Amino acid sequence: MRNFREAVNYCGLADLGYRGPKFTWCRGKATNLVQERLDRMLGNSEWMDLFPNSCVHHLNLRGSDYRPLLVELLKADEFSNFGKSWKRGRFHFEEAWVEETECSNIIKEQWSSSRTNSLDGVAGKLRLCASDLESWNLESFRRLKLQVRKAKIAFNRIDKQLSSHN
Repeated sequence: MRNFREAVNYCGLADLGYRGPKFTWCRGKATNLVQERLDRMLGNSEWMDLFPNSCVHHLNLRGSDYRPLLVELLKADEFSNFGKSWKRGRFHFEEAWVEETECSNIIKEQWSSSRTNSLDGVAGKLRLCASDLESWNLESFRRLKLQVRKAKIAFNRIDKQLSSHN
């Protein structure tokens, strides 16, 4: 395993993360079930530049003890509704957004867009606000995740160079 990790670091690869169930492999019965995340998708910084909005999906088990992986390749100017077409999750407001001016602007814009005070109007405003915040989050914070991945790759390369000089 150590050799594999060294090869990954040497090649400047990083885990692309995933959506879906945590484990890609399972064996056994409910009383003695063993589950692991054995399968991963890796990419280098050039790949991440080309496909910054890509997403790895862990699919459902189908007659095997391994989950198939699906990589959705999306270029910087593309957006996908893949996950939403399967099952849309609940909206979650992220505490980190409060620090961002754009978050406040989105909320103010949606809340003042209609003067309806009925229950339907409030629910509609909440839906539109949530949708705009989710889109903004994907555009803004996905770039941050990409920058963190690139920084980790750069760090691993420098660390490898420094350890080879010692």
